[in-house]
Amino acid sequence: MNNSIQSRKAPSSARVGRRRDSTKHQDIMQATRELVGELGYRGLSLSSIASRAKVSRNVLYNWWNGDVSRIVEEAFLPNVREWPVPNTGSFESDIDQFLDLTIDAIHKPDVLKGFLTLAAEIVDDSAQLSQTSRYFRAPYARLIAKIVQQAEARDEICADLDPNHLAQIISGSVMQFAISKKPGRRNTKIVLSKIIQKLAQK
Repeated sequence: MNNSIQSRKAPSSARVGRRRDSTKHQDIMQATRELVGELGYRGLSLSSIASRAKVSRNVLYNWWNGDVSRIVEEAFLPNVREWPVPNTGSFESDIDQFLDLTIDAIHKPDVLKGFLTLAAEIVDDSAQLSQTSRYFRAPYARLIAKIVQQAEARDEICADLDPNHLAQIISGSVMQFAISKKPGRRNTKIVLSKIIQKLAQK
């Protein structure tokens, strides 16, 4: 995001985390996804989101501290910071459940379009790439790290499996398969699961 957007923080009186109206919340998420597709990330603003969603800017301050990046994160990877960490007792099953979460999130047409727009905008922008990593890659990689740690504690996998590399493999592959529409949702999971199990093999 550009600096002018990032600098717009909420006043100290903002009630961050206030209980959300579900209809307004869905309208804001949809408006954000639509606007990213139309304007790109650099063209996004609190005013444009509020106007499209037909809510006041105060709502965006109350719920997201006026931080556009946080709104975008939730619109494209809904509640990624709250995704459950699978803990079935099996690395293979844990990964399969996590793949389901990722595939369900990314295979939505407007979400996929938004990620592609972001990729096109940040390819030559190191500052925005760093910001994107903070909001999308970091929380996603932390979830995978927990799955890896659980498997290591059970002595199921090799000791040097890098969660950050695994996060890139999963997210990048799911996105690529979604763009090409091959090998399809079910086969995407099968293909990736086999690759990951091979990488993690002791």
